[in-house]
Amino acid sequence: MILGSTLIWLAFFLLLVGFSFSRMGPSFTRSKFSIPLILIGILLLFFNNFSIENPEKELLESLHGFAPWFFVCSLGCYLVLSGSPIYWKVQFPQLISGWIIILGSFYLYFEFNELPDNFLIGAIFTALGVILSLFLFILLVRFVENRIPLEDSAPELTEEEMNFVTKIISINIGVDEK
Repeated sequence: MILGSTLIWLAFFLLLVGFSFSRMGPSFTRSKFSIPLILIGILLLFFNNFSIENPEKELLESLHGFAPWFFVCSLGCYLVLSGSPIYWKVQFPQLISGWIIILGSFYLYFEFNELPDNFLIGAIFTALGVILSLFLFILLVRFVENRIPLEDSAPELTEEEMNFVTKIISINIGVDEK
């Protein structure tokens, strides 16, 4: 029984280390150990055949209820973000399929999770809390931005600096300088 519970915590540890490794190093050469560690953590978490005690058993049951709609919603969000307008170019197939998948994830959520009796009251107060938080955040950003003094404009480049910048740009775009 202890082995099953220990494997659950080992899986969480491997997921945490894997996600941490994926953020290490230069942006284009992240750690190569992150994906295998994350996959091992997921496999340990969902394919644990040992008996599990409480509270790990309740945690695993809530994860099994959480995972299907979360992964479907994540896929939909990825498609919506990748299909969103970038430089005024919209990729409609990705955008539309992403929104359909997100709506499907809501269906999965409501199908496999029981709603409490006071769900509507909780939803109303949650929406009010989100709106109030956004409003206060906007006020705070506006307050801070109004308190920052304006900086003087930068002086114009000298002839020598303009020639230097022109030379660098010409070299980088492959144009011979005359």
